[in-house]
Amino acid sequence: MIQRIYIIIFSLLFFFSFSQKKRKKAVDLLDDYHSHQHGEVNKDFKPIPLQKRISRFPFNKAAKIKIISYNLDFSEKNNYVPPPPTPKTKSDSSDLKGYYESFKKSPEPVELRELIEKEYHEGIKESKTLTITEISELTAILYDTCNKYYIDFTSKSGCFFPRNAILFYDENDKVFAYFEICFECSEIESSPKGMLEPIETCEFLYPYLEKFFKNKGLTTDYLQKKQHEE
Repeated sequence: MIQRIYIIIFSLLFFFSFSQKKRKKAVDLLDDYHSHQHGEVNKDFKPIPLQKRISRFPFNKAAKIKIISYNLDFSEKNNYVPPPPTPKTKSDSSDLKGYYESFKKSPEPVELRELIEKEYHEGIKESKTLTITEISELTAILYDTCNKYYIDFTSKSGCFFPRNAILFYDENDKVFAYFEICFECSEIESSPKGMLEPIETCEFLYPYLEKFFKNKGLTTDYLQKKQHEE
């Protein structure tokens, strides 16, 4: 009888001790979760293996991948005309008419969907076909970047005016999917939609992606704006 009582008491003490440890562990995990700030580096981050990255659509269906630039010659605001330089002489003043006339002759912006439907892709200013090594680099940026950080939210600015894109070609050299990118407002859209998870389009993606485009020799911003500031 006494032996049975000891067994019951020991069992209760063990159960109580185990429950306390389990509760403490759960609380510690919760405290650890709430201690991280948005954008803080995730020390437990592990890169996604290359084989898994390229197995995702549209990379797994692509025979060729290009990055391009377009819409470099005009502002995201269709009616916007940059202010002219301050005239210093009469002749400078007379040139103002020509300055404004030059903007009337500017081409209209192009839609990527319409641009890639043209046989010779007129409107593409710059393009580069990616190598296997560059594709590996690109997939790491797209799929690993935001995982390096603790992300609490993502946002969009609503000023979408893309000048760059990633095009995916099939075996018949036809574009079957693409990403459109606006680096000025940090936003990316895809066709078909949903090729990236919302969490994968966090604000930390765009500096890495823009650096990738620039390192491959592509322009990512408005050319006329630069010219008139000089």
